[in-house]
Amino acid sequence: MAEGDKGSFLAIYQTHYHALFCYGFSLSVDRELTKDCIQELFVEIWNTRPSLNTEVKNVRSYLFTWLRRKISRELTRLSKESAFNEAAEESDGIQASYEELLIAFQQSDEKKEQLRSALAKLTKKQLEIVKLKFFENLSYRAIATQKSLTPRTVYNTIYESIRQLRESMKLLLIQLII
Repeated sequence: MAEGDKGSFLAIYQTHYHALFCYGFSLSVDRELTKDCIQELFVEIWNTRPSLNTEVKNVRSYLFTWLRRKISRELTRLSKESAFNEAAEESDGIQASYEELLIAFQQSDEKKEQLRSALAKLTKKQLEIVKLKFFENLSYRAIATQKSLTPRTVYNTIYESIRQLRESMKLLLIQLII
């Protein structure tokens, strides 16, 4: 495929499309956005094929990572666009009252505090790996090298950390409701 074999490229596409769609749909419930990102991913792969890493052992994982980053960038772009449009609408019409702004800031502070509380429940190892992955944007392999772990151990640690964070955030939300 890296040498321009269209049959190999088509085989990769056909083999992984369904799994990529299911994974992408779990990241963004927008079917069209998911389909568009998958199409763009394969266009980028074809256009950059001469410079792709030909020593990739797990093509599926490689494609999943590429798709996750693509969807993440697209969602970020869309949220910025949405925030910009909302801000433009607000500036054209009614200005938010002081009370509304205060409530918005307090809610933001509460969410930050909830996240800090949930992060505090992670082990030191989990917290270090989460910071490296999500705050320093290191790859699983780079984290594994830095921490003298296997990439699979890093992946499992991230997975378990996210599961714990979700559970902690749910509990905090329930406590706030009660």
